[in-house]
Amino acid sequence: MDSGSEKMTEAKIRDIFNIAIKNGEKRAGNFLDPAEQQIAEAVARNFPGAGYYFEGGHSEAERKVLVAFPEYLEDQPFFLPIRAIRVIPKDPDEHPSHRDYLGAVLGLGISRDKVGDIIVTKTGADIIVKEEVAEYIGLNLSRVGNVPVSVEEISLKEVATVERSYKEIKGTVASLRLDAIASLAFGISRSKMAPYIKGENVRLNFRTVKDPSAEVKEGDVISAARLGRAKVVEIGGSSKKGRIYVTVHRYTG
Repeated sequence: MDSGSEKMTEAKIRDIFNIAIKNGEKRAGNFLDPAEQQIAEAVARNFPGAGYYFEGGHSEAERKVLVAFPEYLEDQPFFLPIRAIRVIPKDPDEHPSHRDYLGAVLGLGISRDKVGDIIVTKTGADIIVKEEVAEYIGLNLSRVGNVPVSVEEISLKEVATVERSYKEIKGTVASLRLDAIASLAFGISRSKMAPYIKGENVRLNFRTVKDPSAEVKEGDVISAARLGRAKVVEIGGSSKKGRIYVTVHRYTG
């Protein structure tokens, strides 16, 4: 995310907090990716007396909407303005990809921030969207790529469970630098990983990082262009030689 996009995101989030506080209400924005959620958390610190939370429609959601409110309304119920639709190819032998489903929805003229997670299954895809575009998508989405599809609205409780397959990688690193951990995760030498990071090909917790020496912590997510995504699930003790034990899950699906 460049500085211009970051400032625009900050401004939109400030507006959500300002309106919620001014009107004394709970206010929901559009979907934010994980990097934008981090920006929202930073902005929230400038609003003492305000509370907030994120909700994406299912337990493993990556894209979520921000709900902001004056703290005195914390226990007040709120009707979250998000819906779920199920898209099913009419030919069971056709299996569009995540990119295909996203492209088809955006091709209807819907902006990316109105669309949450897209969970591709063996029979189709469940898509989380803002309430105001759900009916429009249902009436107008007839094809995904060249594949005819049917669309129905489902409850959020019916959204398919996210199943992420991964390969567990255990090893030791000299330090918790990004280049060292990424080298272990993706099976590339540290000497090659460092320039790859400097070339802005790697994101740490969904934000582009150019410094190979950036520190990595347990729970961090590393995404590398053309290489995939990995999560640091455990940082253990040190070996007799002073190297640090690390366990990484590299996602394979």
